[in-house]
Amino acid sequence: MRELSVSLFGNRYRAEVLLALAQADDRGVCMGDLAASHGISASLYQAPIQALMRAELAVQLPKDPGERRKHYRRSNDNELWQYLEGLLRRLAAGTGTEQVG
Repeated sequence: MRELSVSLFGNRYRAEVLLALAQADDRGVCMGDLAASHGISASLYQAPIQALMRAELAVQLPKDPGERRKHYRRSNDNELWQYLEGLLRRLAAGTGTEQVG
């Protein structure tokens, strides 16, 4: 999937972040937890999540008091998610990841 992510999105990890955001509930996704589940450093997700925030595809959720971790969720009001979901379903099916949506 990472090679396909480079071809489609210009970044090896952006597809993983997009899939995680598409599958997340209202609590969102912690990049540290996502990285741990893939056995990589969380810093590898910094550029992809920042790019998605600039594109208004992701938002950072407010932190709970005492919480150090940052959580993100997809932007519900962005029309681009409608187009991305079909592509993400195909990516998930091709990599054995759970279904999106």
